[in-house]
Amino acid sequence: MLDLISALWLGFMGACIGSFLNVVAYRMPRGMSVVWKPSHCPNCGHDIRARDNLPVLGWLLLRGRCRDCRAAISPRYAIVEAIMGAAFFLLAYVELFSGAANVPGGPFAESTGAWNLLWNPNWQVLRIYIYHTLLLSVLMAMALIDQDRQRVPLKIPLFALAVAAYSSWAWRHLYFERTRTIRVPQVKAQVDAVLGAVWGASPWIIGVAYFRKKNVAKFTLESMAIAGATVGAFVGLRPMVRVTALWLTAWLIALALCRFKRRRLTPLASLWFATLVHICFWKPLATMFSW
Repeated sequence: MLDLISALWLGFMGACIGSFLNVVAYRMPRGMSVVWKPSHCPNCGHDIRARDNLPVLGWLLLRGRCRDCRAAISPRYAIVEAIMGAAFFLLAYVELFSGAANVPGGPFAESTGAWNLLWNPNWQVLRIYIYHTLLLSVLMAMALIDQDRQRVPLKIPLFALAVAAYSSWAWRHLYFERTRTIRVPQVKAQVDAVLGAVWGASPWIIGVAYFRKKNVAKFTLESMAIAGATVGAFVGLRPMVRVTALWLTAWLIALALCRFKRRRLTPLASLWFATLVHICFWKPLATMFSW
């Protein structure tokens, strides 16, 4: 019961982060502050009341309309909140409460469950969970911005790459498949992060050069390069190769479905999904596909 309550609490935190990511995706490309001005209706400008600002539930209670002017509120806000809440909930069971049994070398704790790992913190395992949920949060922000056909602000990837750079020095255990080409243990994680970032970005950088005169394709490829570099820096080279394969598979499926429904879905959404799948099934994927 404690595991379920704790997972629901973490899921609620994830939904709140999803709500914040909606704000980030709307405001940052427009040069607006994501901190100082309260959430408000873009149509009438009224601040959103606290009771209406609950993730998912607020949108449902309002029936998708502003309380003041009755303008429609996009269901995307609730969908993003629900997806992020579900991801935090899922990783709570798959990664946190299992002692990171999903990753190579895991589990990293003799005792499992929320009481032993969350409420009596096992910081090694908790750090892994926070690191991966942070990656998913950054990717979601990028995906939302690219879905709106906006250029991803450099502040987002620079923040993510700074976190990855610091983590590769301070918490090397976050890189589970460190490069085998470097024999100095102290720099294996850092080199792995760099190689992962290069692998994640390089195919799309080539595409940017090819489509340099076609702005729409160029902007999307730039976003893909930035997002790929971010994931690679967080997970390292060998995991990023597998993530790329999952990404391309998911993207091709999404393209087929979107053409059938005549809708556009950013390829970064497929990367987000591929990254989550890889985190959940990291150990068996590393066993089947490694070198």
